[in-house]
Amino acid sequence: MSSHASPRRGNSAEFQYTDFLLNCMQQRFDSLVALKTLAESQAIAASHVEIDLTLGLLGRKQALLEELAGVQNRLKPYFNDDPEQRVWQSAEQRQRCRSLADQCQRLLQETMQLEHEALQEMTSRRDAVAAQLQDGKDSILAHTAYMADSFLGESALDIGDL
Repeated sequence: MSSHASPRRGNSAEFQYTDFLLNCMQQRFDSLVALKTLAESQAIAASHVEIDLTLGLLGRKQALLEELAGVQNRLKPYFNDDPEQRVWQSAEQRQRCRSLADQCQRLLQETMQLEHEALQEMTSRRDAVAAQLQDGKDSILAHTAYMADSFLGESALDIGDL
């Protein structure tokens, strides 16, 4: 069997098999577009230190990741197939599926890059806040030590005058 539409007609089950594949690839593409959009929003929220917005986006991303995992499970039967042996209703349908697969790969890479950049931004901000807290703590300790020394200096008994 050829993967391209040929004069030889496939049976209904063969067409349903590739129709389902195309449908799953469209669902995967749609999920990845939505995931990338959320990753872009998360990167903006992280750069503006909007914690509540970032947490809300993470919740929405979790639902999309679960949806994407479901699509991946439905695609499992196709992983071990020889793509050249699939029977398509048309060459256009086959090309559409191939194009979606390529676009999905690109979207996944772009989304992972956005996630990496957002993580770096959040880590940098966390480290800056930790340094500020440490500086504040050090300042309080120095102030406390100074006050204790001052207090002890004023209240010490001078036995030299006795």
